[in-house]
Amino acid sequence: MNWWTKCGAGLGATMMLWAGAAPVGAAVPAGSPLATTQAGTKTSADPAVACGELEGLVIKANKIGTADMQTGAATVTEAQFRPAAAAVTTADGSPAKESRSGTSVITPATPDFCQVTGEIAAVTAGAQPIGFQVNLPVDWNGRSAQFGGGGFNGVLRDATGYIAPGTNSGDTVTPLMRGYLTVSTDSGHLTAASPRAASADPVERAGAPFDFALNEEMWRNFSTDAYKKVHDVGQEIAKAHYGKKPGETFWFGTSEGGREGLLMAQRFPKDIDNIFVTTPVIGWTGLFNQFIETVQALEGNEGAGAFTAADIDLLATVAAEACDGQDGIADGVLTDWAGCQEVVMAAVEAKVVTEGAVAGESFSPAQLETIRTIFAPTDPGFELASGMDRYPGFFFGGEAYSLHQKVGTDPSLRFGDTGYANYKLYGVGAAKYVFAQDPGLDVVNDYDPADYRERIQEVSRDMDTVEADLSAFQRHGGKLTILECTADYAQSAGMGMKYYDSVVEAMGQDQVDEFLRLYVSPGTDHGCTSAIDPATLAEDGTTTYDAPTSAGTVHGVPHNTDWVTVMEDWALNGDAPGASVAATANDPAAPFEVLAAKPICRYPLHAQYTGGDAAQEDSYHCEE
Repeated sequence: MNWWTKCGAGLGATMMLWAGAAPVGAAVPAGSPLATTQAGTKTSADPAVACGELEGLVIKANKIGTADMQTGAATVTEAQFRPAAAAVTTADGSPAKESRSGTSVITPATPDFCQVTGEIAAVTAGAQPIGFQVNLPVDWNGRSAQFGGGGFNGVLRDATGYIAPGTNSGDTVTPLMRGYLTVSTDSGHLTAASPRAASADPVERAGAPFDFALNEEMWRNFSTDAYKKVHDVGQEIAKAHYGKKPGETFWFGTSEGGREGLLMAQRFPKDIDNIFVTTPVIGWTGLFNQFIETVQALEGNEGAGAFTAADIDLLATVAAEACDGQDGIADGVLTDWAGCQEVVMAAVEAKVVTEGAVAGESFSPAQLETIRTIFAPTDPGFELASGMDRYPGFFFGGEAYSLHQKVGTDPSLRFGDTGYANYKLYGVGAAKYVFAQDPGLDVVNDYDPADYRERIQEVSRDMDTVEADLSAFQRHGGKLTILECTADYAQSAGMGMKYYDSVVEAMGQDQVDEFLRLYVSPGTDHGCTSAIDPATLAEDGTTTYDAPTSAGTVHGVPHNTDWVTVMEDWALNGDAPGASVAATANDPAAPFEVLAAKPICRYPLHAQYTGGDAAQEDSYHCEE
């Protein structure tokens, strides 16, 4: 049976609203983790091997990966003691440009720890090694936290900081500060090491993040193998340093890092005990073919389907006018994400004129096709190896930010040009280097999925990560939480919903309730930060697309949640998260006062405003 037709209707049980947010106006507790660790049980003992002595450590290949994986040995190339450091913040407490969450924290605090970096050797000609980082706190809590990557990876992620870019309130405690051993990887390639990265030709240079896919070993490491290999290396380094391997293991990942986390649950179910993923790019093959179709809609037909900034604002305005109040309050957010899709599409279609469309006032038929390409399901024309036959459309809401990332505002830009929208960059890069494996391909005019069906099926098997039977992960005692954000510009929140439904169909709701949660955050983007930027609001709180905000959104959509604690409470204390989890908007400066709170509801529920102060969590109720 088709993967999509097997999916059930979603979560059927009625659930009680979970309360527990800090009251609005409350300061964070004394002893802020800006300079201190979170209280809790930690182990601190003389290491079996001192930090500096780890340098040169070799981990044999037979300790890494599975029997069917190609791998070389791992070597620690550097091991350095790092003394504790307080958080670095902006001098005036204003939001740091480095912070996706809007806090004043530029870099979070770190404890005394040993930072280990190294490589897992490649085994075939032309392949790069797999880089890794392992951070070993002096006061170790006996656990590990592996961090996922992002995009096409190509950089070694720093695993000393926050678990996600957009959900930190400033007083959030990082895993390393909690005493976790932390692990990360570049997944087997560095973009900077690609010969194309130094090319004088901008089109060649634009291919540098993607050309690793032309090498079979590097592709295999990125798609599946590197995360298991680096997990094993982290375990062995912990054993060498502390004298024992970690007990409870955690995974935290966003976007591609979210896909990697679900990969671990599906293919290596005994390695990671607790997984939290945000906006995971599962259904990868369908998503990237949707990117490609969007590029073709925008740049084909002499750019007739392209958008300007005025067109984007018009779409945002139409969406807000059509459905902003459907959740009980007009606040700039389409909280009833499911109920708004058809309503908004009908309103968009009413703005289409056959001839003479005026930017910012009406849409042309070609622009309507672009909108449908983005917001309606994408069908590659055949069922994929993963069982998928279409990729869900994106949700309306947040267009004033998200569409800038999706389609850009300068129709003249092409692949290789500075300012080319990321969404289009990824689509063209995937078509050239992943699917067609032809860097010279004219993607707009010559890419047809039917011509590359065999390769597309290979990619689907490697990358889609939608295996519904998680019974092995559950039997191992695993806990999994997925967070989807409906104003996501890089992947559809509907994909996580479809995946959840398929797991329920495969395992039954009662079993799923034991180990899996899906939460949906409306009005937040790919990093799950606010799609409303308070700095852009008019004096009366109106957005750039003429939508009002409320006391609950004038400081940005509440999006900060301490997800590490949520996962710890479930994994370590048996306190499963309920029908909602509190999210807050916080003052950017210490003590990071709570300015507004709102529930993030468990799928398929959304937060309906029931009256009272819109900045208070108890003014909302989770319902279908």
